[in-house]
Amino acid sequence: MQKIKFIMRATLYNEVEQPIEPIDEQKLAIASERPEHVDAPKQELYIVDYKTLAKPSLIALAIFAVWAIATWLL
Repeated sequence: MQKIKFIMRATLYNEVEQPIEPIDEQKLAIASERPEHVDAPKQELYIVDYKTLAKPSLIALAIFAVWAIATWLL
């Protein structure tokens, strides 16, 4: 009897060599056009009004006080 050999080859990718040209730092340092103006975000959009947090904080403090007194009495 002869043994039959199965050879399987898996190829995930073919590596192809690509030529590279050296980087010319002089070309990279000189811009042909002026960069576009960037609009900075307005400062007023990021200011938080902390006065709106006073009412919920007082409600939470009142609930905590009631809980603390009830725990102490029981």
